[in-house]
Amino acid sequence: MGELWLNIGHDADGAVATPWMPWIFEIGSVVVWLMIAVYFYRAYKQAGSLSRYTLIFIGATSMFWLEFPADWGAFLVYSPSFALFPLELPFTTPNKPLFMPFAYGWYFLAIYSLIWFLVDKLRAAKPEWSRLLVVLLIAAPFFYIWNLMVEGFSAVVGWWTYYEVFGPALHSTRGTYPLIFPVVPFAVYGVVEALVLTWKDKNGLHMLEHITGAHKSAVGRGKELRRAVAWIITMNCIFGLFSLSLVWFRISVTS
Repeated sequence: MGELWLNIGHDADGAVATPWMPWIFEIGSVVVWLMIAVYFYRAYKQAGSLSRYTLIFIGATSMFWLEFPADWGAFLVYSPSFALFPLELPFTTPNKPLFMPFAYGWYFLAIYSLIWFLVDKLRAAKPEWSRLLVVLLIAAPFFYIWNLMVEGFSAVVGWWTYYEVFGPALHSTRGTYPLIFPVVPFAVYGVVEALVLTWKDKNGLHMLEHITGAHKSAVGRGKELRRAVAWIITMNCIFGLFSLSLVWFRISVTS
């Protein structure tokens, strides 16, 4: 990690040094995550199985660590006002907020819950349309708009900023949000992830659960554990490729 990049993160270059009420996102993410976790745990105890919403929540929470190299590749810097992991690693953003695992849980749960709902509705209304077409029509614009709403607001109030941008962007005195990169690649990732998560076998079971043999396991805790592991592996691998692509991009443009 270059010394300049560390300095940019540590002093925020003046952009995100005075964020607007950072505790809203920081504490709010933890509170919301805990509420969701309790709800899903109680639902699991009653049903004896994990819903697809619980599985996406688990998988999303587990892939938070990939955010930091993705941020490095996207030139994203978080405000040093947040509570941070005491880590300085190469090819990662210098400020690593402690709230990230919690934010990932609710952030992606919200995205995929709405995408699933809309995909199911559209496929029921247009059964002749392919799953690829339906997911593309819904996931691509939804990911772009959702990211614009959440990240755009966060940049404007100085919770984080993109230090370098490529193409048009939203600017404020506290932060900058780009409208092309990495937002468009993120939408592409969203389509790929949504395609995998909505892919089912002839029995209506998620294909990704074949990875751990969960589709053949006897009903019980072992089966649910296999299902959870399959979702964790799948979601981390797909998001990992997206994160790696951003790292490669930054290396390419700065070398």
